[in-house]
Amino acid sequence: MRLSEVGRGKQCRVKELYLSPEMKRKLLELGLFPGQIVEVLQDAPFGGPVKIKVGDYCLALRKSEADNIEVEECNVQ
Repeated sequence: MRLSEVGRGKQCRVKELYLSPEMKRKLLELGLFPGQIVEVLQDAPFGGPVKIKVGDYCLALRKSEADNIEVEECNVQ
């Protein structure tokens, strides 16, 4: 499943980042790495950004970036 497919209010675990080396490094530095649990706070319609909660902060990603992040569902509350 892709991060862009996760519904608002759902949590998921990052499996892999399929991004350019520069973007991947940036997201890793921000704490978005395989195994990390994230929560989707907002998914804008029509290809808008996806807002996620990573740890204690929020991060907005382009839909094209969220399309390239593989995640799996998790049961964390």
